[in-house]
Amino acid sequence: MNEHLRDALGALALGQLVSLCMTGASFASSALSDKGVDAPVTQSLLVYILLALVFGGLLLYRCQKLQVSWYWYILLAFVDVEGNFLVVKAYQYTSITSVTLLDCWTIPWVMILTFFFIKTKYTCWQFAGGVICIAGLVLVLFSDAISSDSGGSKPILGDTLVIGGTIFYAMSNVGEEFCVKKRDRVEVVAMLGVFGALISTIQLLILERKELESLDWSYSIVSRTSHLINDISC
Repeated sequence: MNEHLRDALGALALGQLVSLCMTGASFASSALSDKGVDAPVTQSLLVYILLALVFGGLLLYRCQKLQVSWYWYILLAFVDVEGNFLVVKAYQYTSITSVTLLDCWTIPWVMILTFFFIKTKYTCWQFAGGVICIAGLVLVLFSDAISSDSGGSKPILGDTLVIGGTIFYAMSNVGEEFCVKKRDRVEVVAMLGVFGALISTIQLLILERKELESLDWSYSIVSRTSHLINDISC
């Protein structure tokens, strides 16, 4: 088999695996929302802690200096945390279908950012794909705006939160791609976990402390939270 074709098929397979994990994470977040759990920062915090423990341990074992200044990692972790916060928060107001579809707004944002800042070259077919993606997402917004049974208490607010979250996701993805290609992958993920956990903890104490204190940690809630962690960690 042609090496280029093999690499393309491998990337496609990995992409489908990531999509499957993201679908599982979306389902778990929606299920937690249905159970009355309104703690988006807490859900992300547990994932960042896991990343910090696993990849941070590998980084300590190497005993190497950071190849990227720590303050860049703080900025990268901040946009990632806020993107997760807005998207997970959206499950409180709109349906899982709308969140999952509108999450694809990340694609055109990434194309715009990489075109201007990383100087990535796109073909006309790729731009056409981006336009088709945007057209489909506009239809989702239009559907939620005019439908009385679109799901969720405030679908337009939820959709707006998702779109806001995708802007942060795009900045995070582009920053991660740049760092991973230019520097070390383990370092990037480890620092994202460490600073993501730190930022999430501060935000949690400000926004979600009372929610967690009043929450009844039943078996179903703990089970769905563990599923969420497993799926996002993939």
